[in-house]
Amino acid sequence: MIATLLKLNWLNLKRDPVALALSFIMPLVFFTIFAAIFGGGGDGDGGMNPIRVLVVAEKNDAFAQKFVDTLAKQPSLTLTRFEDLEKVPEVEPDTAAGAQVRAGHFDAALILPTPLDQSVGNFGQGGPGAVLIYDAANPVARFALSGLVQANVMQAAPDIMLNRGMGMFAEQGAPLTPQQQGLVDEARDFLNSDDGEGGGAAGTELLPLEERDARAEGEGDEAAPKSIVAYYAAGIGIMFLLFSMTAAGGSLLEEEESGTLDRLLSSQLSIHQLMLGKWLFFSISGTLQLTVMFVYGALVFSVPLFTVKTMSAFVLMTVVAAMGAAAFGMFLATISKSRAQLSGISTVVILIMSAVGGSMVPRFVMPPAMATAGKFTFNGWAIDGYLKIFWRADPNHSLGQALLHIAPEMGVIGLMAVLLLALAMQTAKRRQAA
Repeated sequence: MIATLLKLNWLNLKRDPVALALSFIMPLVFFTIFAAIFGGGGDGDGGMNPIRVLVVAEKNDAFAQKFVDTLAKQPSLTLTRFEDLEKVPEVEPDTAAGAQVRAGHFDAALILPTPLDQSVGNFGQGGPGAVLIYDAANPVARFALSGLVQANVMQAAPDIMLNRGMGMFAEQGAPLTPQQQGLVDEARDFLNSDDGEGGGAAGTELLPLEERDARAEGEGDEAAPKSIVAYYAAGIGIMFLLFSMTAAGGSLLEEEESGTLDRLLSSQLSIHQLMLGKWLFFSISGTLQLTVMFVYGALVFSVPLFTVKTMSAFVLMTVVAAMGAAAFGMFLATISKSRAQLSGISTVVILIMSAVGGSMVPRFVMPPAMATAGKFTFNGWAIDGYLKIFWRADPNHSLGQALLHIAPEMGVIGLMAVLLLALAMQTAKRRQAA
């Protein structure tokens, strides 16, 4: 009898492809996604995106160029020289570098002093330091670049480090004898040659670094430190918005099963009017849902919401995101045959989109291929729009420029809303005709 019950339960599970997917396929999908993010797909190097660094160095400073060439050999960095930008800004390089990091074009910027060799190996006793401009949203880039800069100083300037060290020794102690000086000269020539390793135990601050937060700029409220809470408010808010809009879209299935839908359509109401009415209501409720999330974040976690520019951009982005999520939920409802099937399909689709699109893990820690895949999800575009509002906003933008800044994300999500709503209407019409 037990064997018969086991067989019956297996047959029921086998006939339900959604249940099978949730039981056996979804765990493998999520394991693959997170293994690719944190394990580099099994290659052992973590598979993370290289750190994008903008370097400002004097072209006529031979040592600075040598140092940049040495730093560019690091596999974890992708260096771009300031003069190689597609459009070189007509402002001071340090100001332009900060703006590039703040806009998210680079993870960090490194501004080297001129002449650079006068700043290396002084251990705080002379010469200007370099400036590292970082994005607080990506702390990995800040500390990794700082360490790599110090590690590469010895490789780029072994002779300078030796000369400075022996000079300090001679200054604080006794002068070197001619024989000792000859040995020092031979060691310097070896370290500076192509055959020399140029490595060694480097002390701290071989090149003094001044670290600046690219976000700590602007006036008034816009000069306040940015909070990464805004990212999680967007990521979690969008994920749960999709779930709630899909659940709301299930009302279509309930009305169809109870016969209410047939009675509604037997009146003067058309299927298109019904779908539009539901879509508008779902969009309004979705807008309120996201608004509550961000207002709570502003009141409890100091998310910078209550400024004219931020609030204006937030309202537009939220309305468009809610419209897109409502259309998504209605589309899934129209292609599902029952509420149970809708629940299973929506769980699979939304969780995958949320994992790849950045709702669970920031995309800047993902491998390049997966970060690109996130641009094909609703979550990816919505989160990018909110990041532009709360994190990558330019304090020098006017209200109009701030709204244009999020126009690409709003345009893509708006297009998604139109296409999904049109597909939902067409699917619903065909089902009624059948």
